[in-house]
Amino acid sequence: MNKKIFTILLLSVFMLAQFGMASAVAVTGDASITGLPDFSTTASVDVEWAASGMAAGTKNILLWAREYADPANAYMVGDCQLVATINGTSDASGTFTYDYTLSTLALIDGDSVEFTVTVDDSLCAAAAIPAIDSVMGTTYIDAFAPVYVQGYPPSQSLLMPDSYTYACNTFEFWAVATDGAGFTPVYSGFHAWNTFITGTFAPPAPIGPGDALLSWEYTFPSTATGVWTFGVEPEDKSGNIDKKDYFRDAVAIAPEELEECANFTDISGHADETYVRYLATLGLISGFADGSFGPDTTLTRAEAATLLETSNGYDETMLPASAPAGCEFTDVTASDWFAGWVWQACSDGIMNGVGGGLFDPNNLLTRGQIVTIFNNVSETFFANPLLFGGYINTFNPVTFLYSLPFTYRQSAWTDVSIGAYYAEPVVKAYGWGIAEGTSETTFSPDQPATRGEFAKMLYRAISRID
Repeated sequence: MNKKIFTILLLSVFMLAQFGMASAVAVTGDASITGLPDFSTTASVDVEWAASGMAAGTKNILLWAREYADPANAYMVGDCQLVATINGTSDASGTFTYDYTLSTLALIDGDSVEFTVTVDDSLCAAAAIPAIDSVMGTTYIDAFAPVYVQGYPPSQSLLMPDSYTYACNTFEFWAVATDGAGFTPVYSGFHAWNTFITGTFAPPAPIGPGDALLSWEYTFPSTATGVWTFGVEPEDKSGNIDKKDYFRDAVAIAPEELEECANFTDISGHADETYVRYLATLGLISGFADGSFGPDTTLTRAEAATLLETSNGYDETMLPASAPAGCEFTDVTASDWFAGWVWQACSDGIMNGVGGGLFDPNNLLTRGQIVTIFNNVSETFFANPLLFGGYINTFNPVTFLYSLPFTYRQSAWTDVSIGAYYAEPVVKAYGWGIAEGTSETTFSPDQPATRGEFAKMLYRAISRID
């Protein structure tokens, strides 16, 4: 055989071999995707699969993926991954973690990825590439972990919040988070706070709710010693986890942290107990002569002025003896116990009159008025921070968060009208975790606030944040 004929035959064999590899077809057997999350991270996604009706022999279950950009894009060998190899006649199922980092996909937030499964007697490199329209499931890419703000017990400490000690043994850590803060086209939603705690004699940590608000109330055991750490790792439903962050970062127990908070005869077991007792320990609120606090009773506008200016660092010796300019109210006289407090709150821009030259000191304070007062604090603080001291003059929600153009929690209240004086303050207070609604759809802005509700809102409003 001459060299020319041999060369032609050799090329023919080579071409037939190549054609045989390129034209391999899927073997007997049906495969399908039985479960696929709506969202996934840019790292990987768990795909549930099943295969049946396979003939005897070795069969490979292959999972193919492609980034959706143009319907004409075909599946590519580089995006195929081996799910399982089945020997003999068998049905099978399972969950396969498709690793995006092993593929040629270049995923960014908002992308969608289409998947299909095939059964083949070859591995990916020689397998039959699925048809363009062979799509069994789609997932969207959520590339960002939740963003959040942490609230620590109120304090005037100059230390970083995760480094200071607390006023007594019972306190609340709280936080608000969002998985969609306006900078991402798709998001999967908030999933879990993943709280953790380490410390001597520490019981299991409570688990935060699977939404955007964490309320973690804790009492140090009387036997607590050594250093303690509290923290969270917020996670969304795609599995994106924010960095580990701390409410308390390996801080040793201080003697005052083992002392009980101030107490009252009628507060034990109340929903607002932690807030009332902590603020009372700080000297920011007080009870009645009989030792009670009255958490479910209402409070007046004059009482609110007193509590707010106490948080602002004032005591009775520092109050004006007469009405400052613009704060002359016909229903507030120098002989009234609340006169100086009302005048100071008016002078600082925290509280205004109700019109007609009246302050209405003895009328009940409403929930809408409380959040409006906090809004006044925010606006006045940025206009003139020198007016503020005490616990208000710290890095807290009412002096910082209220000024931002967005909030972390969204709301749609059926009883808060657009244009109402309290409309924007209600949105801010709920959005930053300071106030809750009275139901999923109502805020009840005209409902008189209880003393316990006010204590909770004040605690959150002056909490240190990070």
